[in-house]
Amino acid sequence: MARATDLLGLRAHVPAASWPVVLNWLQRNPVTVRVSPSRRTKLGDYRIANKTQPHRITVNADLNKYAFLTVLVHEFAHYTTFQKFKRHQPHGAEWKAEYKRLMRPYMSRAIFPADVLDVLDHHLADAPSSSCTDEGLMRVLRRYDPDPRPFLEELRVSTVFRFNEKLFVKGEQMRKRYRCKCLNDRRTYYIDPTAEVHVEQAIAVRKAS
Repeated sequence: MARATDLLGLRAHVPAASWPVVLNWLQRNPVTVRVSPSRRTKLGDYRIANKTQPHRITVNADLNKYAFLTVLVHEFAHYTTFQKFKRHQPHGAEWKAEYKRLMRPYMSRAIFPADVLDVLDHHLADAPSSSCTDEGLMRVLRRYDPDPRPFLEELRVSTVFRFNEKLFVKGEQMRKRYRCKCLNDRRTYYIDPTAEVHVEQAIAVRKAS
């Protein structure tokens, strides 16, 4: 049997002024929302109902309340797009329109700070497939993390850092991503500038061996 949405638990993760809108949406739509442990590969997801499970949305628990709400509405839009169009591109024009429509009631200073509103307005004009691929949005949302980790772009070249359970040495930036040498397998990886990393040591190394 599917678990019902923990409304009290969910309420604690979104801005207080947004809760009446979130609750109203949940009361009108047969969707279960679950607060998930942190996942490295995604901030949230939506799964279509099947014979034993309702429509389901998950959002990572470690997001600050503004990021959590943004991801939650992103996933709401996947549900409403499926209901309206069935066959569609996952992040195509139909989904973009739904995302923008569903976000509209939240675009208020009572819910989001001014800097988040500004970047969200730009974000919604042509939303990417994932909030975490919008570097401008992620930079602003991170300001509200209680203990933010540094972005890769903030580290000096040759700094050793940990990302996805592996050690890397930061290299030069290519067109967009940074070329980094993995100390675990000696391979080269290209990592996004806004990847949140853990600085493994304060000093830098001159060259990866």
